[in-house]
Amino acid sequence: MPGSDEMTRFPPRRLPEKPRTYGRHVGVILLFCAASILSACSGIKTYENHLNKNLHIHTVTDSGSWFSRVRAAVDIQRVGEDCAIDYEGTVQLTEPVTEIGIPPDRGSYLVFVFSSSSFFSNRSGTITYETLMKPRPHHHYDAAVSYKNDLYHVVIREIRPDRSAGRELDRQALSACRSSSGRK
Repeated sequence: MPGSDEMTRFPPRRLPEKPRTYGRHVGVILLFCAASILSACSGIKTYENHLNKNLHIHTVTDSGSWFSRVRAAVDIQRVGEDCAIDYEGTVQLTEPVTEIGIPPDRGSYLVFVFSSSSFFSNRSGTITYETLMKPRPHHHYDAAVSYKNDLYHVVIREIRPDRSAGRELDRQALSACRSSSGRK
């Protein structure tokens, strides 16, 4: 009726229920667990660093951007009499100084690995520096390892027991083992 003050009443409307996210949380947790298990099976084993610490690695990494990241590590491989290499493990170089025990009087093949990745440009890369090393007893070795703005630099110095300035070691390819073992 026109001019009537009566209100038409409608039954209350139900608001739609929010979908439950319980299943989604479980899925995310299971995905995270699967990724953790797969990364544990990646073949990277930690180097058993129980010998006297004769290699001191000073590491500096800088990707040059807030949106990218650089990681450094060193793979240690035993070099046998026949110059065959046997992977012993990896040490992540996450601290400014890392101390490692390398067996003296035995060949070791060191592979410094620099891995870079960018968050927004879907870019990643790996650069390696490899060298053959045969530490001498009672000597210490200092390695300066750096990666800045897509450039890497590795220098290893041998320091005698009397703690003199020592000498810089030349980079040695694995083929140097083969040529020295052929002379015996």
